[in-house]
Amino acid sequence: MTKRDFLSAGDLGRDELENLLELAQRSRGKRTSQVLAGKTLGLIFFDRSLRTRVSFEVAAVQLGGHVINIFADREMYDLEPEEQTVMDGRAEEHVKDAARTLSRYCDALGIRQLSRTGSWEKDRQELLLRSYARYATVPVVNLESSVEHPCQAIADAMTMQAHLTRLPGRRLSVVWTNNPEPKNIGPCHSLLRVAGMLGMSITLCHPLGFEPAQDVVTAATRDAQANGGSLRIVNSLDDGVRDAEVVYARSWGSPKYWEDAERESIVKRSLQSWIVDESAMAKTRNALFMHPLPVRRGVGASDGVLDGPRSVIYDQAENRIHAQKALLTHLLG
Repeated sequence: MTKRDFLSAGDLGRDELENLLELAQRSRGKRTSQVLAGKTLGLIFFDRSLRTRVSFEVAAVQLGGHVINIFADREMYDLEPEEQTVMDGRAEEHVKDAARTLSRYCDALGIRQLSRTGSWEKDRQELLLRSYARYATVPVVNLESSVEHPCQAIADAMTMQAHLTRLPGRRLSVVWTNNPEPKNIGPCHSLLRVAGMLGMSITLCHPLGFEPAQDVVTAATRDAQANGGSLRIVNSLDDGVRDAEVVYARSWGSPKYWEDAERESIVKRSLQSWIVDESAMAKTRNALFMHPLPVRRGVGASDGVLDGPRSVIYDQAENRIHAQKALLTHLLG
């Protein structure tokens, strides 16, 4: 049996995505199952995690499985992902040896690594993640990389579907918000791909200089058009939220400034008005407010919006469990 990895939202076709969403919705009412009885999920974290780690562990346990969390900074050797390398530097172990060994212990592996080497061209290759996928003999799941956060996007789509019933043609605004730190662009990329496949009318709203990767935008536009939706880009917050049915707020670091964090920080000093507050939401069609968390209150969104009646941020967080139960059932059941 050929193993199946889940590294990108683009790994799914529309029918497969819709089947996952249907399975995730059905899983909401089921607290326990034995789909993963006797199976072990290994989760490897090279970066901090709250919702991803806990939701995956809860999902696996509710399916009857077992989880091992591995925190790379204190529990693993430094790894070498490059091939044909003389390992006389910092790395003590090659990824192929770690991946092949862990495949003997675990039935699936989840990898979270948000590379920030200073080179966008290098980081976008997701070298460590894809090396694990290449050498592991069990399914590998992307728990978030520099380029994508596909598990988050499935839960986001599930949340929108639960509140709006049908998603084709619905008006989704993906809005850049300010943050003093360069946040990861993965959630934005994966959401664009998933929303495009579901035929939503997407508005991508960001200030000049904070464009997502062009290949992702191109693929999302193609998917949206093929499924009866659309994708437009605006550079004004007011234009971005006007008439939206869903406002999805998220800060992300710009590939343009990937190699110059200090320059990005200077540019963002003039962008403090990029916050989703009550006045922004008043321009929408009584839109749902979404954010993948964590969020800096009073910077990315106001307390009134985050705690308001149209905020579904905790539904998103809960749905990580159900979406991941569906994914694990799909890959291992």
